[in-house]
Amino acid sequence: MAEPLLKCPDDWFRSTLEPNSLSGLITHVDSGGTPSTTNPDNWDGDIPWLTPREITRMPDGMYVSKTDKTITRQGLNGSGAKLLPVGTVMLSKRAPVGAVAINSVPMTTNQGFLNFQCGPRIRPLYLAYWFKANKPYLDLVANGSTYPELYKSDLFEFEISVPSLEQQDGIINVISALQYVSLLGLPLEQSVTSPEQMISMQEQNRRLRTIRDAILPKLLSGQLSIAGASHRYLKANSLARGYLPFAELMVVSGRN
Repeated sequence: MAEPLLKCPDDWFRSTLEPNSLSGLITHVDSGGTPSTTNPDNWDGDIPWLTPREITRMPDGMYVSKTDKTITRQGLNGSGAKLLPVGTVMLSKRAPVGAVAINSVPMTTNQGFLNFQCGPRIRPLYLAYWFKANKPYLDLVANGSTYPELYKSDLFEFEISVPSLEQQDGIINVISALQYVSLLGLPLEQSVTSPEQMISMQEQNRRLRTIRDAILPKLLSGQLSIAGASHRYLKANSLARGYLPFAELMVVSGRN
């Protein structure tokens, strides 16, 4: 059994990623499939069909509702594709390893994914952030003769520790607030009127993304409290003063 990369408090619930209805964490893990491309009746239907390449184009997004291609019911029934319920955590197992998204509508994927359906003990968004924080670990265990690939047998040995649902919701709110503030930097860059302002704004944006990425594993491991995420990172970051007050408000106000 693989020890978790993130060391968590002893009172957090601990289990593996293998489906187990009794644990309340993961209920199903499925891969996907590709309908025959030689039969046009399999394609251009009303069922979204996701590929790993698509979610690599949304590095700061998490939810997906539309896909480049769709399949028909015939294509679904005649292939290894499975219709996934809303809230499935879709982890790419190759090309690339470790990209993650959550479906906001029922959809299918190709065989480049391992799709995790969550039980009542874990929020899908928490699991998705956990995969992001453990990306170095996923890279280490990926193997394959032609290209790196994650296999169920390896992932099912992973241990994950999770706090209560209330704590998960608090952690998710902090991360989402930081994500929101960091994304504000992109339109703000377009509002400046000089190269010097642009350089300053870009530097602030880089620092905010660094803050966000540093906070993620610390929150998911219990090393940093929800309130501490504000005081130890946001308030200390003077380079982000352009919209730091808003960041502090989002993190602190009623979300800890």
